[in-house]
Amino acid sequence: MEQPTESAALAQWDAEKRRLTFLAYNMLGVWAQAEDVVSEVAEQLLKLTPAATEQVRNWPAFLTSLATRRAIDVLRSAQRQRTEYVGEWLPEPVGQLALPEDEALTGSMLRLGVLFLLEELSPQARAAYVLHHALGYKAAEIAEVLEASPAAVRQLLSRAGKKLGHAEAPSREASEISSLLSKVVAAIRHGDAEELVQLLAKDAVLYSDGGGKARAALNPVLGAQRIARFLVGVERKNPGRSVFLGELNQAPALLFKLAGRQDVVAIEVAPGHIQTILLVSNPDKLSHASAQWSILDG
Repeated sequence: MEQPTESAALAQWDAEKRRLTFLAYNMLGVWAQAEDVVSEVAEQLLKLTPAATEQVRNWPAFLTSLATRRAIDVLRSAQRQRTEYVGEWLPEPVGQLALPEDEALTGSMLRLGVLFLLEELSPQARAAYVLHHALGYKAAEIAEVLEASPAAVRQLLSRAGKKLGHAEAPSREASEISSLLSKVVAAIRHGDAEELVQLLAKDAVLYSDGGGKARAALNPVLGAQRIARFLVGVERKNPGRSVFLGELNQAPALLFKLAGRQDVVAIEVAPGHIQTILLVSNPDKLSHASAQWSILDG
């Protein structure tokens, strides 16, 4: 017969499940892997003795520690595998229905551009950064999770902040992002490369992820002029695409559809210009990109 303490532990896990999945997704950038991490946390709970379960005084903190440590292990393996990935590796876009409705969570950490930059960090540094910026953990609390000293954690956070630069900048207003995306679509459909150049920062970068399963640029496209030519060229080769505006990762995004193919576009914005374009075309990464899409006429 199931022990009462076991039922209590699983009830605590169930109450924290969506928040833990959010945490693991921030760590891994892949929703299915995040769900696996959280399921494995439940399996760990089932292995606890009743005495060990009764000793837990703060269940959210305890479960956060288990999920973070498991996510670090998965990320170490994933980062090795991603070195063999075909072309650029981009995070998996996620629609709003999958995300937790928790005001305590920092939505700006969900932006695809931020998740992409987090790939530059070591697993421990990424964990520290996510715990601090997404969940509001202080250095001493992160130290307990990572089994490190608060001084070591502060050093991790400092180095990560310097490395990521504008990732910590506040997200732009959704209306500004939507307006820029609509202007991009209009310029693309009119074949107006010069208009696109005006929308882009001079040193803008476009990253495209096809994963070897959809045609995509294998290397980053650098500079406003090259990006404009690239986008206009893609449109000319794929006439008749339907374009939709919606919200992914708590920010406006575009969805292009044509003959069974889908492409999701997200952007990072510097004041008045588009700094980064993330183009996800790998069909394996679009299964969670459900949103309330509205068609754009261009």
